[in-house]
Amino acid sequence: MSEPLQRRAVRVLPETVANQIAAGEVVERPASVVKELVENALDAQATRITVSVEAGGSKAIEVEDNGYGMSHEDALAALERQATSKIADTEDIVRIQTFGFRGEAIPSIASVSRFTLMTRTAEDESATELNVVGGTLEAVTETGHPVGTTIRVRDLFFNLPARRKFLRTAATELSRIRQSLTAIALAYPQVAFRLRSEGKDLFRLPEGDALEDRIRTLLGQPIFQSLTAIHHTENDITVTGYISRIDTPALGTPEQYVFVNHRAATAAQIQYAVREVWPLRDRRPHAILFVDLPPEGVDVNVHPAKREVRFRRGNLVINAVSNAIAHALNLFTAPVEPDPAPAPISVATPVSVAPAIAPVVPATPPPLSPVAPLPTPQIPKPAVRPATQQHLTFTTPPGSPYPPPSQPAAQLAPMTPPLTPPPAPPAEKVNFAWLRIADILETGYWLVITEQGYVTVDASAALERILYERFMAKTEQPAIQPLLIPEPLTLSPTDAERVNRFLPELEACGFGISAFSADTFLIDALPMALTEVPPQTLIPEIATELDKTGVRKGIDNWRKEVAARAAASAAARTLHVQTKEAAEVLLHQLSTCAMPYATPRGRPVMILTTYRELARRFQR
Repeated sequence: MSEPLQRRAVRVLPETVANQIAAGEVVERPASVVKELVENALDAQATRITVSVEAGGSKAIEVEDNGYGMSHEDALAALERQATSKIADTEDIVRIQTFGFRGEAIPSIASVSRFTLMTRTAEDESATELNVVGGTLEAVTETGHPVGTTIRVRDLFFNLPARRKFLRTAATELSRIRQSLTAIALAYPQVAFRLRSEGKDLFRLPEGDALEDRIRTLLGQPIFQSLTAIHHTENDITVTGYISRIDTPALGTPEQYVFVNHRAATAAQIQYAVREVWPLRDRRPHAILFVDLPPEGVDVNVHPAKREVRFRRGNLVINAVSNAIAHALNLFTAPVEPDPAPAPISVATPVSVAPAIAPVVPATPPPLSPVAPLPTPQIPKPAVRPATQQHLTFTTPPGSPYPPPSQPAAQLAPMTPPLTPPPAPPAEKVNFAWLRIADILETGYWLVITEQGYVTVDASAALERILYERFMAKTEQPAIQPLLIPEPLTLSPTDAERVNRFLPELEACGFGISAFSADTFLIDALPMALTEVPPQTLIPEIATELDKTGVRKGIDNWRKEVAARAAASAAARTLHVQTKEAAEVLLHQLSTCAMPYATPRGRPVMILTTYRELARRFQR
């Protein structure tokens, strides 16, 4: 038992401790430092910003701008907490139109690094240089520097080794920096941005770009060609930008950038609006959305790092974003006129018909190469069912061709029905034994009679579950299908950087892939089960999974995903069960599965309707 805490007096924290606590809110990783310093440069009206990093930013970060700079007195004041030039009273707080207004970024960053600031205004003849180590000001000197500000941050978290241990690899941290700067560069196409790593340019964006040029450069030409423009205004809310067209195939990892009054931010209402109006449920769209509204209608001070915003009237924002996307995608159709009434109505009642959403079928890319027939390996021994899973109990009917479970089941070969019924599995290894199949419907469902009621079985889902567990029982090395002609794959810079980091892991997943140029790869082999899936969607998805969950878990998740997709594809192609005898065999095979009640994707295999429920519905 732990000892009770000792009573302590309330006291004011030392300045260095307070700054380090604030740094925990504002400075999470090198990308946070870049974001705060670049936003300060934009507030200083900079038109050219250069970011240079070493070792993913953990060793060094330098941000140079040509903004209006700071005087000697302002530079010293910037090191104090709550010091800012961007608000003067409480009225300014509710009408914020700048980025870093809290005045904590510079002292917070300086408290956890070796920090150098050089700045000069147009009125000053010399620049001011400040050197800070771990929050302690060590030197103030005059130096030469052009108009603007340069900030160098070295050895981030050198005095907080516990925080430094939480940083990821240099490649991962560099990717976060690139993503953060990409969002800012999309919001300000008129500003020139340059990102350098280890002395090499990652991108160099000219001053005075159009938004379309920025999208082409940062996200790639293929993604830009798949977008449609958005422009809509209602209730003093203007929504502009781009979103994927619904008649284009998925391209890479869906990237969504949301800007509220040109500040990159997240808002639950906007995410909800995009999700609800987007008609395709099997994939997310690429989107670059600018939502502009009066500053008093949005609270940007909800999060310490200002990543989240809150709206005063969120329902108006939802309506504006939903209508903007619906108009851009032509989801509105003409109202349907109601049929004329057979007799006149004495009191006229106006009828309003809500606009309908036109059904859209996404384009399906052609297969890359012929798909070889899937093998049918031996079914693995069934795993022990979870204790929480509900059991269904059945008995063998009179005249049934199957004896009570006593012998191992033979293998199911759904590709070559009709099938010869095998003996049932041993009782201790069977989740349930079937009574009898009452009927096979043309819709692909089977009706199975039980003691408790009847079960509706989706035959395709049942086969999908059986094949999935077969594939998972195979060796971890996937079967590979070489391509006759290597296929080029061009990705967005963000996806390309991520794929480059995980090339060995992608090869382990069964892909023959090699880098051809900065953003282009050559594909000469694919996993056998996935030759019909377009690699421009598949490969970025795997790289993103590896980045999110780590290599070991990511490969394991991907192996399950490969098996799930292969099972779904094989079940759709090979299910030809048309007789009750063949269906009985399939049900016996299903009984050996570790989880026979759902597909790998969570779709139900069977639905039980009890006699008690029938009696309740018929009011017996």
